[in-house]
Amino acid sequence: MGASAGVGRAICEALGACGAALILVASDERDLDALASHLRLVYNVDVQTVAADATRLTEFIEKISQSVAAFGQIDSLYFPIGASLAEDQGHLGLEDVAGILNTNLTVVIGLISCFLPQLIELPQAHIVGFSSIAAIRGRKSNMVYSAAKRGLEAYFESLRHLCAGTGLHVQLYRLGYVATQQSYGKRLFFPVVSPWQVVHEVLNNQGRDIGVQFFPRYWVLIARLVSWLPWAIYKKLDF
Repeated sequence: MGASAGVGRAICEALGACGAALILVASDERDLDALASHLRLVYNVDVQTVAADATRLTEFIEKISQSVAAFGQIDSLYFPIGASLAEDQGHLGLEDVAGILNTNLTVVIGLISCFLPQLIELPQAHIVGFSSIAAIRGRKSNMVYSAAKRGLEAYFESLRHLCAGTGLHVQLYRLGYVATQQSYGKRLFFPVVSPWQVVHEVLNNQGRDIGVQFFPRYWVLIARLVSWLPWAIYKKLDF
């Protein structure tokens, strides 16, 4: 999900290089078609595409379910999908709020619910989600986005508990700053990592019971510091 850019595109490239058959999901059909043609040509793998808008929840899930039914058994779900708005500071309209919640949280839960019964029966399967450092602590920017990512983390913790003792590995990455269109040109406090660095970490942890992991790892310390700041100090910060 979110296959056409950033971390999603890098995951597709890496899995294609490993010979995996793929279903690519994103909103832009032209981007998907170009990526699918590239993967078929370079890696000679089976690639299908689903162009769907994650803000339209029911339609999104139905399109993917139909594609999977034609594709056959799947053994992994990757969710480098997300959306945010610069205006997300407490006064978004209902449609924008629903769009952010659907894209970052609801479609992930809905799709996992659809495919969990078959995945949990496999000897080995993977569900990999991607949260954000924005979920560490609420702040006046990206309010709905942060709430959605925090909800995603709670859901993945429950999912991991449900799947304990099965062959289904549930992993969640709390990503720091990644070189994408969202970070381009911004003045950021800490270094930006490439999508390929993220994917290298994901593939290295394939099949491991890591649960939740920050990437880059130094965000563990930053998160602790931010979490421990007294409210009297935290409320004065502007970020």
